[in-house]
Amino acid sequence: MSRDLCKKEGYTYTFLSDPKAEVIRRYDLLHPSAGVNGQDITRPAEFLVDSSGVIRWVNLTEDLRVRARPEQIIEKAKALN
Repeated sequence: MSRDLCKKEGYTYTFLSDPKAEVIRRYDLLHPSAGVNGQDITRPAEFLVDSSGVIRWVNLTEDLRVRARPEQIIEKAKALN
C-alpha cells in the first residue's frame, strides 16, 4: 500500500511493503503456489506484539477464510497481562 494512500485513508499505523517476501519468509508466512496462477501468497496470521516488540501470541491458518475472532484476540491479550 502506498504512503499516499495510507495518508489519504487516514491510517496512523505502519504498513509493511515486502515485495521480495523477506519478512513473510522470516515469520514463516509464505504459502507457496496458493495464489492465482500458482503465485506465492501470504498465509493468514494474527500476532499480538507487546510494547517491547516481543511476539506474545500467534494465530496461523492455511485457509484465508479462517481467522481469529475479535473476542478471541481480546481474550488472549487480557491473558498476557
